Amino acid sequence: MDMLIHLNDWFPVWLSLRAAVLSAIIVTIASLPVARLLAGKRFWGCDLLESGITLPLVLPPSVVGYVLLVLIGVNGPLGRLLSKFGYSMVFTWGAVVMAATVVSFPLMYQSARAAFASVNPNLEKAARTLGAGELRIFFTVTLPLA
Repeated sequence: MDMLIHLNDWFPVWLSLRAAVLSAIIVTIASLPVARLLAGKRFWGCDLLESGITLPLVLPPSVVGYVLLVLIGVNGPLGRLLSKFGYSMVFTWGAVVMAATVVSFPLMYQSARAAFASVNPNLEKAARTLGAGELRIFFTVTLPLA
């Protein structure tokens, strides 16, 4: 019995670690392409997109949490979509991962965007002239330099 109580005491720690690791993986995979796109090209709506990405940084955490609850709640657009598949995301550990991802995405995005903007484009052009494809250039030139 004593061991059961001891393991239950660690549940918040394991939940936090699991959510943090999964959120870090999602944020890394999602933010690198977005940061690369916005660091290299200017297009219509670029500033609006960047404002939307960095919005969780300037909003209070309670507002971000409220907006997420509205979106994934039973009457929210994402909540209604998930309920068609018999799933509710509110107050699950998936919602914890979503909240951690939404809050940490702008931080990773800004760091990655600044790093990609600092890469010398002449080095990427040199790799293109040597016959390297865009994916190879990204993983062998751009990402290591960033």
